[in-house]
Amino acid sequence: MKPFSRFSVPVSAALPLVALATSAWAVPLRALDRGLDRATLTEDSQYMRRIHEEKSRGASTEAVAIDLADPNQYRFVLNRLKGSGKTAANAPKLFERLGLAREKALARQAGKQPEALAITNWGCDHFLSLGRGVPSGSLRTYKSNPWAACLNGASYVYTDIVAFNSNMPETENLIVDSASGEEFAAGQSFDDVIVNPAIPTNLDRQLVLDSMMIAMNENTGEEVVTYLRAQTASTPGAANLTIIHPRLAGAAKPNTELCQMRGGMDCDYAAAVVSGSSLAPAGPATPTSVAMRNTAITTSWVGDAANNFPTTETWVNTNVYVPTQFTFNAGSRNSINCVVKSINKDSSKVRLVKTVTGGTCMTQQVIGSQLDGGIGQNTFTPKLLANMTRETSIPGTGTENCNAQSIINQAVEYVITVSTKVTCGTTAEFPATVTVRLKSDDRYQYGVMVWNSCMAEGTKVVLADGTIVPVEAVKKGDKLVTNAKGDMLTVTDVQSGGEKDLMVNLRDDKGHAVSLTEKHPVILANGKAVFASALKVNDRVSTRDGDATLTQITRTKYTGKVYNFNLGTPAELAKAGKDANTLFANGIRVGDNAMQGDMSAPVADTRAILERLPTVWHQDYTQSPSFVAGQR
Repeated sequence: MKPFSRFSVPVSAALPLVALATSAWAVPLRALDRGLDRATLTEDSQYMRRIHEEKSRGASTEAVAIDLADPNQYRFVLNRLKGSGKTAANAPKLFERLGLAREKALARQAGKQPEALAITNWGCDHFLSLGRGVPSGSLRTYKSNPWAACLNGASYVYTDIVAFNSNMPETENLIVDSASGEEFAAGQSFDDVIVNPAIPTNLDRQLVLDSMMIAMNENTGEEVVTYLRAQTASTPGAANLTIIHPRLAGAAKPNTELCQMRGGMDCDYAAAVVSGSSLAPAGPATPTSVAMRNTAITTSWVGDAANNFPTTETWVNTNVYVPTQFTFNAGSRNSINCVVKSINKDSSKVRLVKTVTGGTCMTQQVIGSQLDGGIGQNTFTPKLLANMTRETSIPGTGTENCNAQSIINQAVEYVITVSTKVTCGTTAEFPATVTVRLKSDDRYQYGVMVWNSCMAEGTKVVLADGTIVPVEAVKKGDKLVTNAKGDMLTVTDVQSGGEKDLMVNLRDDKGHAVSLTEKHPVILANGKAVFASALKVNDRVSTRDGDATLTQITRTKYTGKVYNFNLGTPAELAKAGKDANTLFANGIRVGDNAMQGDMSAPVADTRAILERLPTVWHQDYTQSPSFVAGQR
């Protein structure tokens, strides 16, 4: 047997970091119970149920790694693929990689695994979305799907799901729905495999779901093969979860916006400190809370004391903090309210799914500990500032360093799951699990955005009348000069805050000098915008006095406030054209907050799939089976 070792290659070599999942090739495969006899499917699931119960006990995870060295677990994987229509003939690379993965697992089991493995920055989160269901007569129809979210994507991802109508001891398990699917050259956020099981609405029956995921990264030689399950009792008055925060502050828009180190009218939430009788953006000070913007004040960002989330741990400026508040209702049966008996703390958590760049950020601490106050209650409303620093849910895969920089300027999807055991007028306990997805739930339908960029306090800008003023003196409604022709745009928002990273200090041969945050756009002499951090000495930049050459670039720590603006009303921007939203900062032409957002946003990879997909996977892609619904 050959020794196996992992080698560290940037995952972007397998897939561009900014590849957009929707441009990949995803296809539904055969429903598992159409391709595998139900007795085998059920027997395999019951075996994996016992494995899952053993492995997940005491772990803050829903999914568990499948041990391919165990013949029964390996059989489970092969049977699920067989049910979906995958074979060594139509998917040779998939089965080759699975064989190699099994050999590695056997080598580990035999103690022959190489002592040191290179650490790669790759891993996948595998979890289930389980809604509250829609009642109709004596049935409740659920919509559920497995989710595969891999850091920076994957060469290949497979997921499946089987839905059982089970009694409470799970001694009787009737398959009522199943589905499977795969995706090539994506895997950042694969959630296309969906079941809609209908379960009788009484406490004698429950919905049980189980799912397998296979994710392969060709350039790192890694794979993640996992299993998970979820369950909920079917009742006439099902458990429900209603989101209070995060929410849209003010008029409806595509995303609610978090500005942890900035405060502007575009920030629905910002890190805050008490200032007199109100809450102000924290700026360089250490935040004491994250607050929602007070929508009654339209001249500047002021926090709403009624919607404020105090910090309960040492603030780390690179962490992602999400104000989280919701109401959980345990449901009812025959007009008797159910009450929460216990919390499944392993499965109850908040996630931010990075639908473009891949992977998830999730609560490092299980939120179950925050839910203990609901035990014995039918309805309760926990409130917490969720620290979203964990990257993957499977121990030993990927990294544990999710940070604000990893999700800046992409619309992430907020997903929360609360899993409990309830009683309804008797001593018997029944599962009650609910998942809410902000983007797809009809009650919400918005994402979450995190913003950052700015200029140092004292930076001079040019008003419409030619007056030169410091950035801190600019107000919403002022007009700023945007270019050498003297064109002007209205300031539609002012952001201010602090900066913990090093500032980039620029100096040119015409005497201009400015200090900017690393991601602030600077306009080159050729009109192209680049981040301040990308500039080099001798680069030519655009200034108020014509083109100039950068003579010095330094980076320094900064403890003051920083500022930025949004420029242009819709009518002004339509007339001015693309990339007109610029201004002069100490004489050097730079972009505004909106330009910085456009530049740092992930961009879709528009290449054809076969151009993006590693060559060794091309045969699997071209031969992948597709099935008409219900076909065997």
